[in-house]
Amino acid sequence: MSLGLGNSLTSNLYSSSDVSYSMSFDGTGDFLSFTETTFNIEDTGDELTIAFWAKRTDNNDEAVVLGNSASASFKRLNFDSDGDALIIESDQNGQTATGTVTADTNWHHYAITAVGSSGGNTATVVMYEDGSAVSVSNTNFGVSDNKDFTINRIGSDDGGGTAEFKGLLYQVAIWTDKLEANEVAAIYNSGSPIDIEKNSGDYDSSSELAHLWDFREGSGSTAADQAGSLNATLNGDAAFSTTTPS
Repeated sequence: MSLGLGNSLTSNLYSSSDVSYSMSFDGTGDFLSFTETTFNIEDTGDELTIAFWAKRTDNNDEAVVLGNSASASFKRLNFDSDGDALIIESDQNGQTATGTVTADTNWHHYAITAVGSSGGNTATVVMYEDGSAVSVSNTNFGVSDNKDFTINRIGSDDGGGTAEFKGLLYQVAIWTDKLEANEVAAIYNSGSPIDIEKNSGDYDSSSELAHLWDFREGSGSTAADQAGSLNATLNGDAAFSTTTPS
């Protein structure tokens, strides 16, 4: 499945988020761990949105944003080894959706929406970079019955190898809803993050926000889930950073 390029909607500027911390990863044993949780993607009515800001420091290795400690090759959301593709892979190894993204070291906002469809059909997946839809190819993502998207880590999957995230992550969020294109554009807000715990302008899905790690603590060994109960523990050299999108 392929989706058109550049399908962003122009929106008014909204109030920016006042959270002033991101999470830093050096790519060597760094990750955040939380209770393993499954998000449904393979039945009619299943809806999911994942969004985050990322500033990568290395585009020469795979970079896992969300992963599972039991798997080093699936159950994850990651950038590819060239840095120019964002891949989400379900609990069924090899069933992926892939979006074309920019390989550089600047801040970018990413969003992935998935809507399930029963009867052996792929889920409908849309991906965005900086508020604009990108080209997506779908290789059976969401086809297999009882194969959903199960994760328990931020920044890594099995905690080793060359797949760990290197750089900064900010405002990692999951909704049990499909955000519309105008909502994604509103969240991107021309590069100035908004408070996604509140409805603002075209964004009206705050009530469907299931999990949010925005790292507002600024210190310590835990990153609280501001929308749910998946509080995350810092591992390795994962650390709070004052560098954030502006």
